[in-house]
Amino acid sequence: MNWQPSMIVASMRLIVRQTVRLLCGALGVLLICLPAWSQGNAGRILGTLTDQSGGVLVGATVTVTDTQRGTTRTLTTNQAGEYNVPSLLPSTYTVHGEAMGFKRIERLGIILEANQELRVDLVLEPGQQTQTITVNEALPMVDTTNAELGGTLQSDAIDSLPMNGRNFQNLLQLTPGVMIYPGGTSYSESTNGLRSHENLYLVNGIFSSTPWDGQSVMNSSLHAGDAGTILPVDAIDELKTEENPR
Repeated sequence: MNWQPSMIVASMRLIVRQTVRLLCGALGVLLICLPAWSQGNAGRILGTLTDQSGGVLVGATVTVTDTQRGTTRTLTTNQAGEYNVPSLLPSTYTVHGEAMGFKRIERLGIILEANQELRVDLVLEPGQQTQTITVNEALPMVDTTNAELGGTLQSDAIDSLPMNGRNFQNLLQLTPGVMIYPGGTSYSESTNGLRSHENLYLVNGIFSSTPWDGQSVMNSSLHAGDAGTILPVDAIDELKTEENPR
């Protein structure tokens, strides 16, 4: 009879070890997923620095400044003269480039939207580094790097547009291809004729769709009644819709 307590203790220790391993594994998965969540609404600015003959500039300094928040990120170009700045929040940016033997150049008023990728190539002219060339030309409106369709609404438009019930989902029908059928049921939204189950909602990069019907967790009409969770339009800085996402 002396073996029973020892077996119970051994079994409890085994259970504790297995539980600890399971918790550690779950924690590891969460830690891996956190960067992906945090980058869900972040964008990217990338490009190449060249001289006027088309030769790439290796080791050139690139500074990307968030003019709204006052934050700056500085890096150098690689062997191909390229730079890449990921995880940028939606804002207005300035890209500044400089290299030994060339005039400085800066491009102003670069508007980066949520989850957008912008290419900003800089061409440096020979001269003194004390001289600066400023470019105010807007970037091309058409992105030829992918087949993504959609549009973005900024906070000023969201705040000023009349919406029934101040529900941000009524803004979706301002995007070509998106339709909200009359009635306001949980199955009333369609993108390019697809069923509502094909929709995907992200809030700050975090999955925000119901597993039952694929609708938004926030502001969607439930099967029996009104929305259970409300996201005020005043709390939305930017609303972006994507079709054919990359």
